[in-house]
Amino acid sequence: MELKETEKRLLEAVSHIVENDGFTKIGVNRIANQAGCDKVLIYRYFGGLDGLLVEWAKRHDYYSFAYSEFIDTIKRAKDGNIKQIVKDVFMCQLNYLKDNVLMQELLVWELSGHSSFKGIIEERERIGYKLQEELNKFLDRDSDNNMSIAIIISAINYIVLFTRQYHKINGIDFSKPEAWERMEAMISKYVDFIFDNNCL
Repeated sequence: MELKETEKRLLEAVSHIVENDGFTKIGVNRIANQAGCDKVLIYRYFGGLDGLLVEWAKRHDYYSFAYSEFIDTIKRAKDGNIKQIVKDVFMCQLNYLKDNVLMQELLVWELSGHSSFKGIIEERERIGYKLQEELNKFLDRDSDNNMSIAIIISAINYIVLFTRQYHKINGIDFSKPEAWERMEAMISKYVDFIFDNNCL
């Protein structure tokens, strides 16, 4: 369903506020003012602030839209190419997060311990786990695949966020492109390990 112009303006207002001031300045009045509309429209179109932010997250939170990007490819996959598809999902996550300030700000907000906007976290978990369930069809269910995948996802998130302020981790200088190339190569090796040891 195509968004109305006002809905688009409200979503763009969220992006503008987050990019310029972070999540600490997010609120119904601020968003409505930025969008140039009455705040009642946030409730009419999205059911409230949390609903608006969930809708916003579907456009900026990687795992909230990764399902639609990859699910058809995974469902059509054969045993021989599922491993490459999983690598593609992780590489897309890494590069998307590196390049997307809005996604970075969202994760920083969540990691700061703020309990508001839980709808975004719940949506990410719901959609991300649906991808995991499709992946599990290709793996040994007796292995702890969920944990393996969770560790890779978390490592990507942490390294990208940490290197916003500090370039070095364990002597690796992430201000240099070759560090990210090494990270991609290591993620690929981890995926190989998961599949080579856990396939049905």
